[in-house]
Amino acid sequence: MKIKGFTLIEMVVSITILGIVSIGLMNFGLLSSSIFVENKYRLEALEEARFALARFARELANTVPLSPRVLDSGSCLEYLPLLYVGEFVPEQVVLNSNATETEFPLAHPLGNELSVCLNDPNKPCLVSIYPRAATDLYSGANQERQIYTLKSYSNNSITVKEGLTRLPLTPSNRLFIYQPFARQMCVKNGQLSYFPSYDLSFAGLGVANSRPSVPMAKGLMQAQDVFSLGFNGTYSSTVNLRFSLVVNNGKESVEFMQNAQVLNGQ
Repeated sequence: MKIKGFTLIEMVVSITILGIVSIGLMNFGLLSSSIFVENKYRLEALEEARFALARFARELANTVPLSPRVLDSGSCLEYLPLLYVGEFVPEQVVLNSNATETEFPLAHPLGNELSVCLNDPNKPCLVSIYPRAATDLYSGANQERQIYTLKSYSNNSITVKEGLTRLPLTPSNRLFIYQPFARQMCVKNGQLSYFPSYDLSFAGLGVANSRPSVPMAKGLMQAQDVFSLGFNGTYSSTVNLRFSLVVNNGKESVEFMQNAQVLNGQ
């Protein structure tokens, strides 16, 4: 009885074929793993960017008019969160040279928007009427600049600590109330950071601001011209955020851009 087996040539061919298939499978696995890792990093970068863009659009649309300002050649954007915007009735304002406070009757009822203003008597809210420059808004109360100190409020009026002898100049009778705290987004060392709240004494520092911050996106390519302002006459109408993120060890970059409309202060 003759038993047949594989010849040497058949075994060599089989091993060669198995080797080729194994190498192909290994390369496929490595390629799949590489694609998975790259997509993972890409998605993480996209999520970071979306978070930054969403916060930017939401917060800048609710800021004190004219308060957004670009610092350090577009590396930082500083702004003042708006608590309340309303309209006062100038005909009902009582002016008295001997008064130590002034009441502004409101055209519409006030809710509970200003409750945080009473939390800290040492940090009263500020009231701005017809803001004209960002530097005025960050400088605290000043009657000449029509920025006053909020003392109290009711459903139908607000009262400031300053006794006025003349009505504020304004074409719309609108007033804007905000806390004496600023916020900032800033690019430093290739990272976009968010400064949630800091005292006005630290305002204007830009990249030198040492207040606590929260990282929002890393791997930014440019450190300048990330933020810019669009103007409409003397009032800023839009704020722009534009940056590029480097992903996958510098193999690719993704560019992002967002615009936010700013409330007009007239």
